[in-house]
Parts: sequence; structure tokens; C-alpha cells
Amino acid sequence: MSGTDIDFLSAQNELKPVTAPIPRISDYIEGRRILPPNTPFPGFWENVRTPYMVEVMDNMSPFSPIQHTGLMAGAQIGKTAGAAENAIAYWMDESPAPVLMMSATDELLEEWAGLRLEPLIDSCGYRHKIVAQVENRKSRRSGDKSTSKTFVGGFLLMASAQSPGKQRSKSIRVLIRDEIDGAPEQLRTGEGNWLEVSAARTNAYGGRKKILDISTPTTWEKSAIFRLYEDGDQRKFLVPCPWCKKKQILDFGSGQTQHGLKAETKAGRLVRAYYICEHCREAIFNHHKTEMLKVGTWQPTAISSSDLLRTYQISTLYSPVGMLSWTAMWQEYQKALKTPEGMRSFVNLYLGLPFKESGSKPDIATVIELRGGYRQSTIPDGVLYLTAGIDVQRGSEKDEANPARLEMEVMGIGAGYRTWSICYKRFEGEIGDPYAGAWKKLHEWAKKGGLVFTRSDGVKFAVEIVFIDSGDGNFMDVVYRFTTRWQNTYPSKGFSALKRRKGETGDEAGPQNFKRYRAKKIDEDTTLLEMSTNYYKTNLYNNLKIPRQDLDPQRPGFCDFPIDYGQKYFRMLTAEEKRRDQSFHCPSGARNEALDCRVMAQCAADFYLDAKVLEFKAVAKAQGASAADLQKLTHRTVIDMMAVAVRPRFKQ
Repeated sequence: MSGTDIDFLSAQNELKPVTAPIPRISDYIEGRRILPPNTPFPGFWENVRTPYMVEVMDNMSPFSPIQHTGLMAGAQIGKTAGAAENAIAYWMDESPAPVLMMSATDELLEEWAGLRLEPLIDSCGYRHKIVAQVENRKSRRSGDKSTSKTFVGGFLLMASAQSPGKQRSKSIRVLIRDEIDGAPEQLRTGEGNWLEVSAARTNAYGGRKKILDISTPTTWEKSAIFRLYEDGDQRKFLVPCPWCKKKQILDFGSGQTQHGLKAETKAGRLVRAYYICEHCREAIFNHHKTEMLKVGTWQPTAISSSDLLRTYQISTLYSPVGMLSWTAMWQEYQKALKTPEGMRSFVNLYLGLPFKESGSKPDIATVIELRGGYRQSTIPDGVLYLTAGIDVQRGSEKDEANPARLEMEVMGIGAGYRTWSICYKRFEGEIGDPYAGAWKKLHEWAKKGGLVFTRSDGVKFAVEIVFIDSGDGNFMDVVYRFTTRWQNTYPSKGFSALKRRKGETGDEAGPQNFKRYRAKKIDEDTTLLEMSTNYYKTNLYNNLKIPRQDLDPQRPGFCDFPIDYGQKYFRMLTAEEKRRDQSFHCPSGARNEALDCRVMAQCAADFYLDAKVLEFKAVAKAQGASAADLQKLTHRTVIDMMAVAVRPRFKQ
């Protein structure tokens, strides 16, 4: 060993007085970190510029009891610099520990490492601490790599969300994940959710672990940071009005609110934007933010699922003076209004909120008015045939209001594809055995004549076709086995849209490559009906807008309902929102079983009518009908023939 090596080791092993680390990261970083020229405020870090970051970064201190912090934020507020980077500096220098920094993609991580991490290490003055934990002088600098840093007491690893190898290699005390909404949740290797996989690496540290998640959100349905935010105490940053001194959350507002961001224009040109206080209605201008932010405070707005979890949300309205101004933010808002996807980006990037696309759905009060003069389980004049849809609900053992059950609607179809809801039934009980529980109750009801209904003149109508939802696979075999017990009963599975396969004929109901449904042979006894649910939901929602006329016949497609149906049924029938891209979304917590049952009953009605068309064509062809006559046999003409066959007797 050379003398230089001996000197180096002696210096490393020299006894030094042990001092406790500075308790708060905000105290450690101020006056120590120097921001590089490529940042909005080059020079020494000052907490007063972004005071809303102080509590967030201090949660990451070893002296804080908080183990998990989530920050959902807009752009231009210094979230990565103020929370992630300052925490990394502290845990590398002041309280060394194993640290893992993650970002959505390798590209983002490489850019961050070169432009932000290296200047951070140099400005805080601990580059000399980054050394390999070996005695070989030639390897000494191997501890300082572009994607990893080794230092006495710990290391910093950098990995993207889709790097499973780095996520499972070593135990980590400090886990920092930036822009978590920017990556697919599931690892490409099939190992599961990357957030869960990476979090598992902190388990060895128990109560001493620290996790920080930061991101601008994406959509209301898919945003990981929004789900985390809702699990926590949902803190908002309150600032005082410079005039009335009352504290408030800065809210962008809308045309329907008196407070929020407003614009001053002159001759149609924007002069400036300002904020209207929700209390005194005075105008607050951008330069007031400096003093407002200094005395702002975080306030929880919900009860966290854990005392160890805190979550925060903040918009770009809080961006410090010198970064994005309110006038610039208003200009971004005006740009967003001009493009279909503009508001999505504005809500995510500037409001720091998940985007929830406003869908359309029938007005429930209007739909309730469609109830007719008949009672459920009776057959009104005009009904030609019956179908049914059965929805399978696994329920929840923890929720008494949501038991395992089967829900069923019987629907009548008439000329002009007018429909009547005949009855809506619910069978509670276990659903894992096709001969027990809810299935047994359904079967016994049917054996007692439940599937046969009588018109006022004595004519009986049996349900012709039954579709049963085969679900997500957990109860698929149970449904398959039950459908073999009943005639003309089929398992079904919904898809948002079905495309025509090679060799298939497209449906007239849509583009040539479109299929309303597809019959798929599973085995000798089972045929699965695949349904295009977007088509049937759109058809239903359009028909629900058709008003009742004073006199029959009603318009084609009109939907009728029993007078004794309550609001619960109609809430389920109209639970989903239709979006601009023609997809449907069911809000969290909403029940949509009636809508699912109606989709199955509608598809079953088409399935039955298509079979009738083929039957009529076969008879006509046998009787010598010409090709032109055969082409005239369509849904409309066949259903008219059926109407003559089941026309009710006139009363004497």
C-alpha cells in the first residue's frame, strides 16, 4: 500500500467529535445550497421564496414522525427543487443513509442528474465525501457515477419507474419518487405496480423510513398522486388577504364565482390579471404574493388514513413573484380554451388537479317522468317479446349495503324498437356456487313461473333470451355452468367496442368494421356473447331523451317504465357519463347495475331479432321468394310481422 493510500485512510479514520444532525432540512439547506444560473433564482437558497415547501421538506427529516409525504402540485412552484433535491442533499451530507431517487423515465432522470444533482452536490460542498467504500486508490472515484453516488454512511441510487432491477436490489431508507404520474403503473416485466415494488425496499427500516412522492396529476381516474392525496389529510396552503387579513385558499375560480383570478382588459387586449378575495372582494395583485406567502400556513382538510401520512395540493397561483405571474397564467388559460385538449393540460399543469372530463348523461328527473301507467311484472299492450339481463355483483363483506347478489331486468320490445321495463329483481346470497345462494334463489323464482308474464287479455309472454354477465373472470366458470341449466341463456362479456374480424360482416349500426355483438363458441355447451357496450349505452341514452307523447303510438325508440319504480333504479340506469370520445365512465361509488342489465337485455333483443330475421328468410326462401323480396326482410319488417301475430284482442 502506498503512502498516499495510508494518508487517505488515516484521514478517513481520524476521530472527530460526534454531533447530532440539524433537525430540520429547511434549516440545513438555507444559506448552504447555491442554485445554478439555469434556475429562476440563482444564488443561495432562501426558504422565504417558497415558504410552502418548508413543511414538505421538513417531513423528510429523521426527526419528523411522518413517514410518507405526497405532494400534488402545478408547475412553476419549485416542487422538485424545494422538496426532493433539498431532502437528497440533507441525507447525503448531514445524515447519510441509503437513498433512492426515481423519476418517470430514464430521459428525465438523466437530465435531472446532469443539470440539477451535480450542481447541488458542488454547491453544498460535499463532493469530497463521495468515494467508493474500498481501499484501492484506482477505484476510489468509482463511487461517483452518473446514476449512483457512494458516500460514507450510505449511497444514492437513481432509477426510472421501469427499471425493476434497481428497484429490488438493496434496502433503502429514503425513497423519493418524482413525477409518479408520468410512468405506467405496471412494470413491463410483470412484477406488479412499480410504486408498490419500490416502496417495499424501505420495509427493512420500519418506522425510520421516509417516502416522498411528487407529481403533477393526470386524469381523475388514473392519477396515482391523486389517489395518494385522497388517502392523506389533503392539506391546502392558506394565505391572508393583504386588505382584510382573512386567510383563504387561492382558487382559480370560474365565471360562476365572484372570487378567484380575474382579468382586466382594454380594447379587447389583456392588461393584467388579479385575484379577488373571497371575503372582502378586494383586488389582490401579483406583487402582493411575496408578503402573503411569508405568513401562509398548511391546513389539513380531511382525516388521513394514517398518522404517518401527510398529503399536500398546491396550484401555480402560488408561484413566487419572479416566476409565473397571474397575468401569464391567465394567458395560458385563454390558450387552453382554444383547443380540445388544452383544458386538460391547464388543469394538470397549472391548477395541480386531476382532469375529470365533463361527461353528459340524461337528466334523472326527466327520465323519471317517462314512467307510464302500468305496474311492474305486467305486460302493456305493444310488447312483442321479452329479454333479460342479469348482472353478477360480488359485493363486499365489510359493507352490509353491498352484499353479494344478482340483479336482473326483464325488458319488453315492441314495434319501432320501443321498450318497456317489465320488472327489476334482486337476489342476494353467495355467488360462488351455481347451485346455492343467489343462484338458487334465482332458479327457484324462475321455476315458479317468474320468467313468464301475462298480458291483461290473458296472453302469456315468456322471456325469450337471457344474458348473464360473466364478469372479470373470477366467477366466469360459475356463470358458464349456470347458463347450461336454462334454455336460451348465454354468458355475456362487455367490451367498449367490437371490431369486425376477418371474414365477418360489419353491422349496419356503425362503420363497416363495427360489430354490435359477437357469438363466440367456448365449448360444446357454451356460447359467449361479446357485446359492444358503448353502442348500447349510447343507444339507450339517446332514447331516454325521447319525450312521451299525449297519445300512442309513441315515437320509435321510446322507453317506458313502471309507475312503481323508485329513484334508486333511475340513478343506476343513468349512473355513467358519456364523454366526447364516446366512451363511458362511472364515477367512483356510483351503482350502475341497472344500466348493465339494460345493456345485456338490449343486446339480447338484437340477438333474438337477428335470429328471427334468418328464420323468416328461410321460410320465405323455401316458399320461392325472390332475392329482392328476401332483402326486404329486415329488423323493421320482421318486427312489424311479429306485431300482427301478438296484437291484443279488442275489448267488446
